[in-house]
Amino acid sequence: MICALCNANEANKKNTHYLTDSIIRTCLNEDGSNVREKGFYFKMSSKTPYVNFNFQRGTSIQNLEETLGRLPTEDEIEKAKKIPYSVDFVFCNECEDIFTSIETHFIERILPALREEDHEETNELELEDVKVIKMFFYLQIWRTSISVDSFKVNTDAMEDLRISILNYEQLNIEDIPNFPIHITYLNVVGEQINYTSNIICIINEQNSNIIIMNDFVLQFFENAESVNKIDFHGLSDYDNYLELVNTNNSIFKFKIFNNEERLAFMLKLQRIEKVQKSISALQQIFVELWVSIFSNVPAPPIVDLYVAYLVVDNNDLLLLTQETVTHKTTEFIAGFLR
Repeated sequence: MICALCNANEANKKNTHYLTDSIIRTCLNEDGSNVREKGFYFKMSSKTPYVNFNFQRGTSIQNLEETLGRLPTEDEIEKAKKIPYSVDFVFCNECEDIFTSIETHFIERILPALREEDHEETNELELEDVKVIKMFFYLQIWRTSISVDSFKVNTDAMEDLRISILNYEQLNIEDIPNFPIHITYLNVVGEQINYTSNIICIINEQNSNIIIMNDFVLQFFENAESVNKIDFHGLSDYDNYLELVNTNNSIFKFKIFNNEERLAFMLKLQRIEKVQKSISALQQIFVELWVSIFSNVPAPPIVDLYVAYLVVDNNDLLLLTQETVTHKTTEFIAGFLR
């Protein structure tokens, strides 16, 4: 394969993160640390009622058993060898150096102004290094669209992004593509472990491309005409939303959610986007299974009992993995077969 960025070299690079590792790592790790490959992660999709759960290869077996209530399967252990949010043989070593340059500039120049400052009383933040900020978030959008089938940006926009990333070092501020982009920073307070209440989620709907990567929420629009204030669990629920869709290169504005707003957003996102939709789908699966075994439709109280047995805590995504749902459904029906 040819590298997707330069369109010239062989795509010889393994384990290229399409979401920047040093940004998402504290969210993935079981203790909120910056240690590589240690902790759990989830993928949520509207295409399945289940949560795709995985863990990183440095995660302790004891912690896995305590969290899952069982030992990991051989298939899960094999999956853990794959680094999350990364791809193999899509990019080349030379282009990986370009990615690293963009990421390093953001981490050194911009990230301290966000993660190392107290933003609990802040609603908005303005920063001047527009080239570094925009190119970092453009990089996340472009690499994700290249790497994730369900997340697609139109061909013309992708080509503009590719060229600007490829020529990052030589770009002047007037050369940066002026795609509207809205960034919400989710302020985390307290200990590092509190980052683990954040999630990583990739959404492509309602004419909006959304990436939630730990404490950053990216909303990318392909052109000015496609900018819309979508109803997404309170993310855009304030009057001056359009003022923070960065449509020029003079200054970059971040929307800030304080810690309470962050937790409320995460709760709504997980409960509505995944848990509630999954429960509805799993109810239908349960009814069909019940009919196949007992040759009658279960009474509504039985369905309610099943849901209560299946999902004790509406915020625990681990209860919605296919392995856990299968195990608990088998247990529940077995109680009626005795």
